[in-house]
Amino acid sequence: MKLLNISLLFLLAFSTSCQSQEKKNTLMLNYKAQTRGYLYQIQLENNSIEINNNNTIKTAALAKSQLVKINSLLKVINFKEIENNISINDLAVDRAIKGVFKLHFNKILYEFEFNHNKLPKEIKQLIQLLEEFAQ
Repeated sequence: MKLLNISLLFLLAFSTSCQSQEKKNTLMLNYKAQTRGYLYQIQLENNSIEINNNNTIKTAALAKSQLVKINSLLKVINFKEIENNISINDLAVDRAIKGVFKLHFNKILYEFEFNHNKLPKEIKQLIQLLEEFAQ
């Protein structure tokens, strides 16, 4: 009986710690656009955001209502339709700024490479919203 109680206690302890860890890591975004003389980076993890625009850094803790807006915007974006839009030819002659977009949302990891100056409209809306929240 004592062994059963100890086993049950360990089982409960491990299952609750895994569940809380899973909830914490549901939203993580990293976007970095960089050339030799330019850096733009957004890092969003759970409820904190940091935006680095050529070494002008803004950080903020997001309110629950802001997170709800971000989540609702992410839910309507069809990431299966979004395509990488960076051209190697444009990169070779410095006509484009390469942006690497990584998003972990709803247990799925999305990764794209964009021309920072020609972002898909959905991604541009998301970035504008995040910039607004970091003010």
